[in-house]
Amino acid sequence: MKKALMHAHTAYMVTQFNIDNIKILQSLGYTVDVACCWGDDDSALSPEAMKERRQKLNDMGCRIIETASLRKIFNFSELSKAYKQIKTEVEANQYEIVHTQSPIGGVICRLACRKARKLYGTKVIYAAHGFHFFKGAPLKNWIVFYNVEKWCSRFTDLLITINKEDYKNARKFKAENVALIHGAGVDTNKFVASDGARAKVRKELGIDDDTIVLLSVGELIPRKNHTEVLRALKIMKDNGTLLTPESDERVQPKYKLKYLIAGRGKIQKQLQEEIAHLGLGDYVQMLGFRRDVADVFAASDIYVFPSHQEGLPVALMEAMSVGMPVVCSKIRGNTDLINDGVGGYLFDSKNVKTLVTALGKALADNSARRAEMGQTNIETMKSFDKEKVNEEMKGIYESLTRI
Repeated sequence: MKKALMHAHTAYMVTQFNIDNIKILQSLGYTVDVACCWGDDDSALSPEAMKERRQKLNDMGCRIIETASLRKIFNFSELSKAYKQIKTEVEANQYEIVHTQSPIGGVICRLACRKARKLYGTKVIYAAHGFHFFKGAPLKNWIVFYNVEKWCSRFTDLLITINKEDYKNARKFKAENVALIHGAGVDTNKFVASDGARAKVRKELGIDDDTIVLLSVGELIPRKNHTEVLRALKIMKDNGTLLTPESDERVQPKYKLKYLIAGRGKIQKQLQEEIAHLGLGDYVQMLGFRRDVADVFAASDIYVFPSHQEGLPVALMEAMSVGMPVVCSKIRGNTDLINDGVGGYLFDSKNVKTLVTALGKALADNSARRAEMGQTNIETMKSFDKEKVNEEMKGIYESLTRI
């Protein structure tokens, strides 16, 4: 029986982006082990959801290998422990394929596989979900991460990239092969709202029909840049763009607006404090982890994605797949998906004034214009459908047997 190892730094990464990859490997005759850290305090998943995903892997017949944390680059004791754990497993099991990902985890895993590549012909795939060096990144990122990735590429049989900028950079490296795929893909049939979802969710949240609802969904971490949206809303409140209880409704334009933030993460308390500090309690609601994301999408009008750094963001693609117009940062990955003024509006994630301008444009659009943008995004997402991505990954796994 052929063996493969699916490795990531956290259980969230494995279960969020690699369930289909595991199924593809199994369909090709591989038994698949999963190696990752399950004790990650920063997980975007609730403890209950983590248990469900662990059970799903068990039900799929995967052997779970728990590793030390690979989150922190200077936690040398944990990195060393994880290296030894992975090296032991790889050499004992003589895997035909090892699929790893994430910057730190990808480095540790590839180093741990060096002997196995030579002795057993193990083929190592490294999936870069977004290099830490990119246009606009700090110089130190280029000095450190670019050179580390370039060096580690010599221990890589196939390097997968998911956006055009990373693909261009990866082709300068020493990997045996470099591929560009359509990210992790998006299930374009996943987010089907329940009957009456828009009215139901709005009633639950106390939002009336004529309020424009902005929505962000995802992990609450600094990189996702939610605070920039809060600062932009504070500016818009102060300059009279937003309707307040004290507003003179004779002065136009003014918009009734609510910003919903769905998700959990380590800066949740910080965001709550910032909302209170900026006096935005009437405009912002934090929803926490929601299982009814399709219904929340249906209740919303504009998707806001302010992230500082992405590879090819699944959260943005999911919003596009249900036909939402978007306001998103002008960064690598996002610009692979959105043309400014076509499917949404772009802004500089480090310049709040550009976000205010982009939000102003989106709010000024009428419902027909938003629907037109949403339809454009639905059409765009057809190229990123999970079925197409799964075919790409199947071809990649099959190709390794011919290398």
